[in-house]
Parts: sequence; C-alpha cells; structure tokens
Amino acid sequence: MIPSFPDAFVRKLIDQESSVINAFRRLVEKVESRTEEQLRQAKGLHLEPIKSDPPYHSIRLDRGPRAKVLLDGETMIFLDLDASHERFYGKK
Repeated sequence: MIPSFPDAFVRKLIDQESSVINAFRRLVEKVESRTEEQLRQAKGLHLEPIKSDPPYHSIRLDRGPRAKVLLDGETMIFLDLDASHERFYGKK
C-alpha cells in the first residue's frame, strides 16, 4: 500500500513522544511493503473497520496508540492519531 499523510496528521504526529513517532515509522515500513489483505492478516497491526461513513479503519501503532485511516484503493490515508484507540470507536 502507499501511505499518505495530510498536513493535519503530520502536525499531530510531531507533537507525540519519540516512542510513538518510532512506532509510526515502523508501521509505515510495514504498510509500504504489504497489500491491504496482508495488513489485515498481520498479527499485531489489528487493521479494523470503524463503523462510520465513510468507512474508516483503525490500525495499531504500538500497544495502545492507534491511527485512524481511510483506505482508498492502494493508498492508506492517515487521518488521526490517538494514544487510546477507544476514542475512534466512540468510547471515552
């Protein structure tokens, strides 16, 4: 897949701790070298749909932090980042 990073996402990313930035770097390497199906099957990444319109997905960066993404063909667009994945699912 081809990762894409809108400006708003990049601004949020650079405000994160170095451990989250490093986890994100490792995730991008995995995204670049795999297909969507391979990402869905990869243990640890947990690429999961979020019930929404348009159909967003959540993908794990590390043990807690997750990114909200939009899959558009062969492109994974990174939209948001949160230390707790619960926020993406409407939980507090």
